[in-house]
Amino acid sequence: MPGVSPAVSAWIRGLEEVALHLEKWAFDLSEEAFWWRPKEGANPIGGLVRHITGSSLRLGAYALGLPLPEWAKRGREWELQGEAEPKEAVVARFREAWEGLLAGLKGVKEEALAEEVAVGHLGVRAPRAHVLHHLVEHAQHHAGQVIYARKLL
Repeated sequence: MPGVSPAVSAWIRGLEEVALHLEKWAFDLSEEAFWWRPKEGANPIGGLVRHITGSSLRLGAYALGLPLPEWAKRGREWELQGEAEPKEAVVARFREAWEGLLAGLKGVKEEALAEEVAVGHLGVRAPRAHVLHHLVEHAQHHAGQVIYARKLL
């Protein structure tokens, strides 16, 4: 991608792939299928999408200084196992979050990748590049779970 470092370009492409996977495998589902659980305690596709969005925003807040909406502060437990909500609300939040993440990534300069940022409630310090790499890896991991869950339907 012109104008960004090779690492940032790869991360942008990785996030674009996550969006493509979710468009193909999740966003056309009915409400019932979106929140279906293959067994008790398993994560529904809707919960996985909510978690991909929330965790990516939290990591984006640490690494890019992006604002963190109140709903994203509810955390992993609610995202994956919390009550169902309208699919369109989950999809709209994902699309808005991805637009912000991609825009934020495009502004990252190569010299900023080695800078340490505070991560998590403990404020552990980590290089910005590590946080951004984890953001993409984590989103890709859960997008794979969405694909698998859709194939079980």
